[in-house]
Amino acid sequence: MIKPFPQLKLLLSLLLAISFVLSGCVQTKDPLIVYSGKGMKKAMDEIVRLYEKLHGVKVSIIYAGSNTLLGTIEETGVGDIFLPGSRSYIKKAGTLIANSYYVAKHVPTFAVRKDNKKGLKNYADLIEDGVQIAIANKEMAAIGNVAEAIMNGGSEEKSFRKNIAIVGSTVNEILSLVVDREVDAALVWTDMLTWEAAAGLVEITIPETVNKPKEIWIAELSDSSRPEEAKAFAKFVVSEQGQAIFKMYGFGI
Repeated sequence: MIKPFPQLKLLLSLLLAISFVLSGCVQTKDPLIVYSGKGMKKAMDEIVRLYEKLHGVKVSIIYAGSNTLLGTIEETGVGDIFLPGSRSYIKKAGTLIANSYYVAKHVPTFAVRKDNKKGLKNYADLIEDGVQIAIANKEMAAIGNVAEAIMNGGSEEKSFRKNIAIVGSTVNEILSLVVDREVDAALVWTDMLTWEAAAGLVEITIPETVNKPKEIWIAELSDSSRPEEAKAFAKFVVSEQGQAIFKMYGFGI
């Protein structure tokens, strides 16, 4: 049985996070507010630390699923930068976007435990009866849309659809489900296997004929109250320094 996770609760949490960021800025200059897909957390945390050190500009990042972030931007009209897990969300944002730039590539893959008891080693193993798979909600995270595209790209008998046991709200959440042995495999991004949280996990690659890599683009929001600083930050992310950090964390460039 597929177990959904509540989107409303996450959206409310994001709104509270934004309120907290803004309320803490009464006596100091407002930070740049960056909305980033959770799959980029390791790289973006590193980039923000370096940017703040080099430029003395405070940056606050709100992490969540890409579609949830877009909904928050539409609801609040607050923020400076949008970095979803797929360029499709930037296109979907329409006039909310001032400018956008290519950053890196997200490559989908399956994560399984090294010591998995079902002997899962290749893509064909994942469609066998009895395998439990976690994917992200396509209404909330970029990887969820990818899952649907991969399943729709081949014949139904070769699809892993029948083995989906849990639909999580974010890619981080479904990675944890594999670590905690609640499922046998999860559809995540390749770069996530470099995380400490993924220790003990190995990759099952998806055949190139059906896989759906996604380009990551960063966007300046048209409602930004600090457009020049937003542009400077976006340009830093796509600079050689920024891309080197993404590459270090396993992203394609």
